[in-house]
Amino acid sequence: MLLSLRKSDVIKSMRGEDKGEKKRYYLAPELESSIWSPGYLSLFFCLLLSVFLVSFYFYHIKPYVFLPADILMWAETNFVGDIIKIRIGAPIYTDPIDSNAGIYAPASPLLTYAISWIIGRPTSIITWRVIQLGFVFFAALIATVCCRILHRLAYPHYQTPFRKTWLVFAFLALFLSATAPRTSGFVHCLHADALALLVSMISFWTMLHYLKRPSWGRMVLMAVCPALGYLTKQFLISWFAVMFVVLLLDNPKNIRRLFLFIGTGGVFLGIAIGVCYLLWGDSFIFWTFKIMGGGRSKIAFSVQGFHVSLVRSLDHVIRAWSEIVIGVAGGWLILRGDNIRKLGPLWVGWIVLVCSEAYTSGAGWGALYHFGPAVVIGTVWLFSALPRFWAWNERTADGTFSNLLMWTRACLGIIGVLTLFIAMNVLPTGDKNGPRYWYRRPSPDIYRYISDIEKEFDSFPMEKVLLDIGNWIYLSQSVLAKDRAISLGDQAPNGIYENFDMMVSRIRNKTYLKILVRDFHSPFFLYDWTYWERPSGVKKALLKHYQEVRIIPAAEREALLSPIIMHSGPVSVLIPKLGSKPMPSTER
Repeated sequence: MLLSLRKSDVIKSMRGEDKGEKKRYYLAPELESSIWSPGYLSLFFCLLLSVFLVSFYFYHIKPYVFLPADILMWAETNFVGDIIKIRIGAPIYTDPIDSNAGIYAPASPLLTYAISWIIGRPTSIITWRVIQLGFVFFAALIATVCCRILHRLAYPHYQTPFRKTWLVFAFLALFLSATAPRTSGFVHCLHADALALLVSMISFWTMLHYLKRPSWGRMVLMAVCPALGYLTKQFLISWFAVMFVVLLLDNPKNIRRLFLFIGTGGVFLGIAIGVCYLLWGDSFIFWTFKIMGGGRSKIAFSVQGFHVSLVRSLDHVIRAWSEIVIGVAGGWLILRGDNIRKLGPLWVGWIVLVCSEAYTSGAGWGALYHFGPAVVIGTVWLFSALPRFWAWNERTADGTFSNLLMWTRACLGIIGVLTLFIAMNVLPTGDKNGPRYWYRRPSPDIYRYISDIEKEFDSFPMEKVLLDIGNWIYLSQSVLAKDRAISLGDQAPNGIYENFDMMVSRIRNKTYLKILVRDFHSPFFLYDWTYWERPSGVKKALLKHYQEVRIIPAAEREALLSPIIMHSGPVSVLIPKLGSKPMPSTER
């Protein structure tokens, strides 16, 4: 069945000076498309390709989402620990001497647990990871809405043929962008990144919503977003700068609007921080300000040390260039004619967002995942422009269609989309070191590894066995373990060592009947990292007061392949030395 669609490319309306009647001018060639046209066939091929790539992603990531232990990355331990605190009524930000809190804002674990409780799975690590993918799904959905709004702002008189097909294709492509392995590689993990994507898309939507029809109420809606961003991940406070720049460039003369935004946004941000302080007091300040700030926020060019290195930031921009250039291409296509003035400020705001993410990524090597929100928004820009430039059939001067031109443009469209997916690194590959390796599955040995760790807790009170990373074993009995390796490791870069002294005191006092630590004989022992400014004393105390009785072998073939199961190294099992007497307790 042949379906045809005829639409004008551009429709301009103006009122006649003499009679006041409404006149319409059709200024562009007439478009005609059908489901058998090269334009639609090429679009449908790209749609099928995106369906395949999204399906492959779920196949690829499912075994990691279903891994029963919180060892995929460094943030998972404290994420599960926060949920244990919620379950037992303990504060999320505990006393620093316990070293069992994280440095991130509280929104992600709070919302994740609330959803899991509502659906009746409040103790399932797997469910919590699925919820993170749910955040990504809704982020892609809102990004698709943003794509439609931006397209209408850019081309108010243009109607896209086969609009529903385009929207589905855009949603799938945006989902792939939101799960790109280099810039959003941790969204399936128990981390703040998935919710950060969702909050960022909401923030971008509020700006589009305001630009579509400015009002004071819509500006207040914008002003809420930096506070929501802060509660999700502190770095998202950068949306304050992004929105300020957009409003400033959009209408520099409207000073009242700028002051209203600054004042309202500041009030919301102050309320967010104030509520957190009222709930958790000085411990909140310690974990989210003192550790996240201090020496770690110092700006320098040197790549040595734990600070924000501008050289690292530049290196990350260069390494993520293929993902970032997607937004550059989208801006280049849209910002033509009147759109430069109308939408140019919004695109400059996107540049500010990229710069802020580059800055924060400079705190450590390889932090390309900071670019996730900017990459998705850059993809929104591109997919807002593509329908206008797709290979729809155009009539020639004699009223006919040029088949060669149509098929050439259709093929170029397919090549362009393939290039886009290559830039995102979402195509399957036979390279085992690639992020989408065809045959990458968790080694069966990872389950042996998890089981061996769990066996070390048999016949021991759970609170008397310390596991450096991973709270899944404590979750079953809602035990809040102290001396978490990541919590302590986050303190050393800022020169905070007094809480290591508390752990050393517990080691001397034989507080633990058994201690399990990874990479004990490596320079990268997480309690005593080689590159810290001074030794923490933990390794020395363990060697003096505990003896190594066995080593749980590392999980085979899990060290270097992507997606990485980060904490799967050899585990040393330590027990108190015989005849060694506990030292007098110094715990408070």
